[in-house]
Amino acid sequence: MYELNEEKDPAVLGPFELLAVLGQGGMGRTYLGRRLPLENLGPELETGYHLTEFEESAQPPLAAVKVIKPSKLRDSSEHSEEEARARFAQEIETMRTVASARVPVLLGADADAEQPWLAMDYVHGPTLHKLVHTCGPLAVGPYGALGLALVDALRAIHGAKLLHRDLKPGNIAVGPDGPVVLDFGLAVLTERDSDAALTKTGAGFGTPTYMSLEQARDTKHVTESSDIYSLGAVLFFAAAKRPPYPLFPLQAAPKWNGVYGHCLPLLGRILVQTAEQRPSLDEIESDLRQLLADHGVTEVAAADQLRDLVTEAGLIPELPAKALSDLPDPDVQHAAQQAVDDGGSPDDPWAPDLFDEFLKAEAPDLAALDPAAEPAPGPTGYVPTVVDPAAQSAPQTLAPVPAQSPVTSYPLAPPQPPAVPELDVAPPLARRAAERLRKAYAHSGRL
Repeated sequence: MYELNEEKDPAVLGPFELLAVLGQGGMGRTYLGRRLPLENLGPELETGYHLTEFEESAQPPLAAVKVIKPSKLRDSSEHSEEEARARFAQEIETMRTVASARVPVLLGADADAEQPWLAMDYVHGPTLHKLVHTCGPLAVGPYGALGLALVDALRAIHGAKLLHRDLKPGNIAVGPDGPVVLDFGLAVLTERDSDAALTKTGAGFGTPTYMSLEQARDTKHVTESSDIYSLGAVLFFAAAKRPPYPLFPLQAAPKWNGVYGHCLPLLGRILVQTAEQRPSLDEIESDLRQLLADHGVTEVAAADQLRDLVTEAGLIPELPAKALSDLPDPDVQHAAQQAVDDGGSPDDPWAPDLFDEFLKAEAPDLAALDPAAEPAPGPTGYVPTVVDPAAQSAPQTLAPVPAQSPVTSYPLAPPQPPAVPELDVAPPLARRAAERLRKAYAHSGRL
């Protein structure tokens, strides 16, 4: 967590006061924030920001506000950025249907902003990657608690017709109420039979060391089973302090040395390269509960052990003074309220040009300053859902493979990392000016 840079970080984004910088990478910049208690925001802005209602008497929850580079909403097809933004807005609405304590709540978003953003509940705890890097492989109790939490998260995400597509230790935060799966909102819809079909075949998304072979080959035609494979790869990391493969799924079986014997049966069933042979979430849940029972650990005790492990390791981040205060910065509150009263947006007083410095180039990930940080993935990012008639065609058929022991991966040829064209063209000045004018006049009554 880092202090705001007044030269390039705004104080407000949408109706959220920004309190600190959580991280930065090729996809954009993430802030710690909190919703401002603004009056007379108006139904148009309330709807445009996709705001979640909260009780005025209650302190708004802390938020992780992610600013997405506009280039990440473009793809290599003929579809425009406007179409991609519209699809992004549609996916934001879909995210609202995910109800689980294991995924953060969507607090607000703006797909039409010059720099699109979304805000979700902030989870006050370390990532699983940092926890295992610091404390080593998890014992049976914490391991079982982690697995059961991830099963609950994927069940909720899949129930909303979403795939995560990038489940990995760095996208799992271990908060005070247990593990929470992050960044599921940057997934794409699994509805292949609608106009809101998936991305173009061959577009890359995910982290190679935790993705399934079918996802490495063809992102578009994967199913929930691909997320289950990633779940197994995460549990392998929790048991061995390393992913099952160094780069991406290989022809050989994972190296099982160093993995506790009690973890092998379940992991061996999940980490196979034929999607249809992987167990269901219900089967994984049953196996994890049996694992805890065999070691005389209740689910409640397992959750307590995981929580104690985080606390005793001293990995809970220290919040800035602004986040500990019950009141927003009075100057920030006044300026944002004045902007609303004048018919504008709360963040109007803070010029969007402040973002230009880090959005023009692929800035280094701030997490790289932390030796326990999750290794940066390959050329991946947000994959917008775009209209793709080819998505209704049947997925390519993988070559048949010989049956092997359930504790090994199936011998398929290793995939080549998918090539992803990187488009990073800044919007023209005229377009930025038009966007600011549109926002300025939207609520002024002068149109």
